[in-house]
Amino acid sequence: MARRKLVNISFIVEDDFTAPFTVNGYTFHPQAPAQRQGAINVTTASQILRDNRRNIQNAYVEYIGPQRSSVIFRSGRVGANPQNSRERKILEDLLVLGSVLTAHNWQLFSYKRYVQYPIVSRNHLEYISRDSNQCREHMETATACLLDQNWQRQFRNGFHLPMLLNHANILNAESRFLSMVVLWEWLYPHLHNPQGATPNDESNDLREIFYFILNYFWPNQVNVSLRTSNIFHVLRNQLAHSGKLPINRGYADQWMTQLQWDRTTTARGINEYLKFFDRLTQVAVLKTLGIHGEQSLAAFNFPQQLQTFLSTGKI
Repeated sequence: MARRKLVNISFIVEDDFTAPFTVNGYTFHPQAPAQRQGAINVTTASQILRDNRRNIQNAYVEYIGPQRSSVIFRSGRVGANPQNSRERKILEDLLVLGSVLTAHNWQLFSYKRYVQYPIVSRNHLEYISRDSNQCREHMETATACLLDQNWQRQFRNGFHLPMLLNHANILNAESRFLSMVVLWEWLYPHLHNPQGATPNDESNDLREIFYFILNYFWPNQVNVSLRTSNIFHVLRNQLAHSGKLPINRGYADQWMTQLQWDRTTTARGINEYLKFFDRLTQVAVLKTLGIHGEQSLAAFNFPQQLQTFLSTGKI
């Protein structure tokens, strides 16, 4: 039996990860931190911030026999040079899934000397899997998609999953938003043509891209006005072409031009729209894996914001 150390395996409550769970032949084990007898653990805000930055080796994974090749990183290799590189395995696919589901950058401890090793432990996604049992269920659902040849053909072996994870590790909110828009541009042709996207399936019209994808995942709920007027289309152009806020595009609706960075007494702030878009993108990507994560974000009022946005264009 092989054993590999893992870093950043985390759920909302540490106590939720108390027993091993198995996905696709890989058994993930928690590695409980040593505690002083009789001590009471108090977690401070500074400690949470510090832990969100530090990569902590806190678990290990066991498996038996040879590993199956990676789907997401098909034909990819890891190593310092071709002489000592090795093929990437499906375990790395599971770590990508875990990272997207738990907002932490799951990684092999042994990769700390490679470029694949994360800079920080926490990314800018949100918890979808609340505990290890729900994570196992989500990962099983997602793995069934990864191993389906039709799914592989439609979504290019899941290229959008590491794309989402890479973008979620961008620290600057405006830059992260612009990169997330690129992901929507990628999703559009691959949803539009399940047989395998071609350049003919692509579109340069962001408003049509947003409307199509929203209507694809939430049919009969999207106000037709979003086809011609979408805050995220305007924000993308504002940041890409002007690089500063607030919005001053002449074609923007008046309410968009009145938005400030922070919330005012009459309107949400632009920063709230950018955060909503992060969550919306995460949910859309997970839907391609058969995972519907809207309700998992109820603590952030995401389901209500989503319904308001689909019907009015605002949150």
